[in-house]
Amino acid sequence: MCARLELVLERTETYGMKAMASISINRPVDEVFDFVTDVDNMSRWITGVSGARLMSQAMGSGARYIIDYVAGWRNSEVEIEVTDFDRPKLFAGKSSRGPFEYEGRMELAGDERTTSITNIIEDNPDSLASTIASWVFGPFLRGAYRRRLERELEQLRMAIADRQPTTD
Repeated sequence: MCARLELVLERTETYGMKAMASISINRPVDEVFDFVTDVDNMSRWITGVSGARLMSQAMGSGARYIIDYVAGWRNSEVEIEVTDFDRPKLFAGKSSRGPFEYEGRMELAGDERTTSITNIIEDNPDSLASTIASWVFGPFLRGAYRRRLERELEQLRMAIADRQPTTD
């Protein structure tokens, strides 16, 4: 497995945070896309997710799923609506219920041997207090985002590496 990680962080116009990280994995793009979009795998690589369940009949645009999210001492359910699903290139969603608002987007490119993934996360403050905290603690929050995305993409790479190669 080869991993290359790039990270971009910026403050959004609403004082939220936007983070983007990329990694390359030596696995076919179809296999990586299927792994990423399978809710049963999410707890294996997404920080804070202890479980997930698909609420719709099938994964695709408009589908909904719920993640059980643990942040510190607080457990929450976050409902995600899939806003874009284009196998094997794009998987995007936004929170529709939960303690925080965010949008996520995974862009994939590759072939039968290697996949490049770019993961983009953007959150927006949900209150005046969150806006002020984002403004005051921005440098700390950006560092935390960087470490989180790096860790998640490395966990994704390792989780996929643990799988047996597919044979067609």
